[in-house]
Amino acid sequence: MKSAFFVLGGGLLLASSAHAQLGVRVGGSAAVFTKGERLSDENPAIRRRAGYQIGLYYQVPLTAHLALVPEVQFSSERFHVNYVALGPIGTVYYEGPPRSEYAQSLSYLNLPILLRASLGPVYLEAGPQISLLVGGRAKDDHIENGIVYNYASVNAAATDQYRRFDAGPCVGVGVKLPAGLGVGLRAYWGLTKLTPDANYSAHSQTYSGFQHRQSLQASVTYQLPGH
Repeated sequence: MKSAFFVLGGGLLLASSAHAQLGVRVGGSAAVFTKGERLSDENPAIRRRAGYQIGLYYQVPLTAHLALVPEVQFSSERFHVNYVALGPIGTVYYEGPPRSEYAQSLSYLNLPILLRASLGPVYLEAGPQISLLVGGRAKDDHIENGIVYNYASVNAAATDQYRRFDAGPCVGVGVKLPAGLGVGLRAYWGLTKLTPDANYSAHSQTYSGFQHRQSLQASVTYQLPGH
């Protein structure tokens, strides 16, 4: 984490002497948290919910076609899981099978440091990203015969389940438009094991295997004119 701040600080210092350009990134995001093998007898259906992200970046030219792009970004990532009990063969549920509905939102402070290669108006970028989990909520309701059972429901801070730090590679592609505007698409693959143990419980389910974070972002950018 400290090394990321040093690199980011170095990029900002270079801005004054390298004609760096300040930019703003705003857009939507979709995230998924990959899991290991599920050990329960319920059938999950995972639905991604739209999140958002906003960031501030510097583009520091290195050569005519290469630039260093450090960024500070906040992202909100959400998903919903619906578990339906399978039950023994021949079981009849008059009000439908019991189910659990789990909703989770996580907030991250992301520090991507990317190397950007420009080919005319199109650019490709890649580099490492370090993330800090700064907040989140998890809500889990057990529903049977149309009734929500509070004894099986959970509404608590999601940060209790996950490690605070995440890191991995980030890649993206974008197009520069007139008037300093642009559009971009970026993907991130977390390499950090988010859960402390290989066997863990989350939203009333038991899993074998570590959990990892992946996200996809679509953004609109605005870059201020250079000095």
